[in-house]
Amino acid sequence: MGARLTKYEFCPKPNEEIEAIITIKKECRAAIHGIVVDWKNKPVKDAVVKLFEKEKKDCGCALKPITHTFTDECGQFLFGPLDHKKCYVIKAWFSHPVCSREVVINANDSNEPCETKEDCVVSNLNVFEDEEN
Repeated sequence: MGARLTKYEFCPKPNEEIEAIITIKKECRAAIHGIVVDWKNKPVKDAVVKLFEKEKKDCGCALKPITHTFTDECGQFLFGPLDHKKCYVIKAWFSHPVCSREVVINANDSNEPCETKEDCVVSNLNVFEDEEN
């Protein structure tokens, strides 16, 4: 069983000594904190983590989306407060392209190859190198 955070604000006066007794209320809410790592066990920054509510008897196909977040620079995420009477599912996804290639797309209406460069649309070439080969 957890306890709810209690906050008390005060401004001490000169030479004042304050004695405080803090009573914390019972807390039933929960939270989930985790980390997303890649296949090399390295934390993944900016991965999408989605939180779903799940019916207790459901096989997992009728999930109700609740919210989402992105992992921080350490690959960590946090959801809460969560209702301790409900069931949840989290899903994570990230894209880590190792390379991309140039693609030429025929912009004319026929299936004929491009005759001039102006007839074609060419995507930019972006190459992403794997950090560790």
